[in-house]
Amino acid sequence: MALPLRPRSIPQCSACIRSYTFGALGEPAATHSALNQQVRGKKKLANGSNTVPVRLLKDVKTFGRKGAIVPISIGQMRNNWFPRRVAEYIAVPELKILKLKNIAAERDFDYGVTNLAKEAAKMGVPGAIGRYQADIPTDIRGGMSGDEKVDASMFQKKVETGRLSPERSLELLDIFVPKTLEFWRQPIMEAPEPEPKKPSMRGFGKGAGAELLAARAGAPQPKKTAKGNVAIYGSVSTVDILNAVKAAMAENDESARVVLHAEDIKFVDLLADMQNETDKVKSVGEFTVQVTPKGSEDAITRVVKVHAQQS
Repeated sequence: MALPLRPRSIPQCSACIRSYTFGALGEPAATHSALNQQVRGKKKLANGSNTVPVRLLKDVKTFGRKGAIVPISIGQMRNNWFPRRVAEYIAVPELKILKLKNIAAERDFDYGVTNLAKEAAKMGVPGAIGRYQADIPTDIRGGMSGDEKVDASMFQKKVETGRLSPERSLELLDIFVPKTLEFWRQPIMEAPEPEPKKPSMRGFGKGAGAELLAARAGAPQPKKTAKGNVAIYGSVSTVDILNAVKAAMAENDESARVVLHAEDIKFVDLLADMQNETDKVKSVGEFTVQVTPKGSEDAITRVVKVHAQQS
């Protein structure tokens, strides 16, 4: 009996050829073919749902009130909601009970949306919630008159783009800038003598302690300025202080709007040998700076501490 083989449908691997051959012999070979049926591997299975039902621990806008069971993406729950205690996972036994009672996790898109927002959406205000755009009549959706646009503007949030007043800027600087600004710099070590005299061990006694004292006596010492302060590599300038002030002011939305420049910061009460450079210091110590916002007659005073960085 010739097999009904078609050239284009002949399989290539040996296992498929056996299955194809036994399949033409009748009913007994059908069981053998079914046992050798190939199934899709785990990596090639169709992706399931990427959401997980959770219980809200607080009211969340467009999701639901506290205690509601809503679906949320697995990544959003793992990375944001669970660490911030916005929602909690539901145990497996409780999930089974909810499934038996046919209770589905549903998101309430209308929760927390004010009536003003709904009315704004119906009036076609830009930025309104897209969920209500479908309910807008066609004649209104096409455009609005001038009076309607004026009425709709009351629903738009006005973004404050103007600068803060000098008085308010000074208040924010006094609140958010710490009283002491600290910096660390590498001290300048004195170069050793061309032929340094090796310290004698006799004056330090014997043992490990004597060797340590002798090593310290022969080690290079930090270079000091004329006033006795330790000199440093580089300097601490008004630009460094400006960056520190901006980092402190960035913690608040309003204080981040304060405009400052390096010219608004200056060192005061410097020693006589530092008067020629009032925008930087080049030694370890405590210094006083004044920060004056543009347009303000008053200034805040802060202490700048420069420390010698230990190598």
